[in-house]
Amino acid sequence: MKLHHQFDLNNESIVSLGRERMSIPPYMIEELVTSMTKKGYTVLKSSAYYMGIPQSIIVVKEFTGPFVTHFTGKIKKDFDAVSKKLGIGELFK
Repeated sequence: MKLHHQFDLNNESIVSLGRERMSIPPYMIEELVTSMTKKGYTVLKSSAYYMGIPQSIIVVKEFTGPFVTHFTGKIKKDFDAVSKKLGIGELFK
């Protein structure tokens, strides 16, 4: 079974953070994707961008067995942990 979670860009956080936060370097998003890939996830970025940031990121994980429901929340926890570590935790909801 494939589980996925879509993280949409939080436009309000960009506006409320001010101009200095609006210029997120592209390597920050790539670091997020790389870190999630190292954890065993497939990561898909939207082809639509807002100020150089993808409109959404979809994280997919292939699970088998009876513990699928347990891992549903794990995707969100892993994504939140990696994005907070990079300092961009508030960009996606």
